[in-house]
Amino acid sequence: MSKPISIFINARFLDEPLTGVQRWGREFLRALDAMIEDGTIDRERYEFILLSPTQPAEMPTYKHLQLRVKGMMRSHFWEQFELPRLAKGFLLNLKNTAPVSHRNMMVLIHDLQVFARPETHTGIFNLVYRWIMPRAAKRAKVLAAVSEHTAGEIQNYFEIPRDRTHVLLEGHEHVLRSEANTSIIESNGLKYGGFLLAVSSLNPNKNFAAILRAMKLADVKVPLVIAGGTNPKVFEGDGVDSLPENAIHVGRVSDGELRALYEHALGFVFPSFYEGWGLPPGEAMLLGCPVISSNTTSLPEVCGDAALYCDPADDESIAKQLFRLVEDGPLRQELAALGRARSQQFSWRSVAERVWAAVQPQLNS
Repeated sequence: MSKPISIFINARFLDEPLTGVQRWGREFLRALDAMIEDGTIDRERYEFILLSPTQPAEMPTYKHLQLRVKGMMRSHFWEQFELPRLAKGFLLNLKNTAPVSHRNMMVLIHDLQVFARPETHTGIFNLVYRWIMPRAAKRAKVLAAVSEHTAGEIQNYFEIPRDRTHVLLEGHEHVLRSEANTSIIESNGLKYGGFLLAVSSLNPNKNFAAILRAMKLADVKVPLVIAGGTNPKVFEGDGVDSLPENAIHVGRVSDGELRALYEHALGFVFPSFYEGWGLPPGEAMLLGCPVISSNTTSLPEVCGDAALYCDPADDESIAKQLFRLVEDGPLRQELAALGRARSQQFSWRSVAERVWAAVQPQLNS
């Protein structure tokens, strides 16, 4: 029997805090492992090796993915100078950056926020990513994006023909993995189906303060639950002096608590300025939570006809949709049904299948 073909995966994201980018990588690996287990990918012909500069603090369990912790450097230095030597075969890069000297690889771009909205990051961050991303993208044998919007931005900013980029999409079914923990609703004195939900972020791109301003404009009488963040004061500014009485900050929540909030919220509000994909609206739709979403970037790709859209730069636009959602019960029921149906179009299994369809021909050429 011939030796299996080695496929290496840049897995330094496994030891990073979980955000949307790391979620994509972890869910892809889970789905990839399942494809090997069920025989979709021939385990006798291919082997998959995860390369990381550090031992992940919470390493997932995989049946068919080997972890190798190698190298003396960390972060971008490890990726640029040590990873090319360690990955002696095809290399999958799942997190925007990649070693620019390695040509036999796939590069996945989640978003081009450092080009489209550089004010949301530090100067050093922008400098590093602006240098690495176009060079890695142009060298990659397989170039991929998570959305059509990002694929279009790759063409615009990097001058790479659109037909070179594979669109992989994302999944949302990970929210079903944890049982709903309704104690968070009861402990905060919330009424089932009687509150709006927002997931906060320190990133000004998420436009959280606009929700608070719009709540005041719309004069809605239901509370807004803020999940995430560590300090309510981070929401102040941009026209918001303090959290209003009807805003309840519950801080960071578990996956089970978040599921309960999605399932029992009157609606979910997401007025982000820029998204490469937008996991939270997709999660909300899957769990039957009506969504108000920005009409910008990739979000219409995620939500389709299953959301109310607003202009994130216009508080009146957000307020109008908040008022509609709160006052119109039949509309909420319609959006919940549309959202559940829409969410069926996306899965992490289909994402992994798209990756394999793009990569496998390169392994056999």
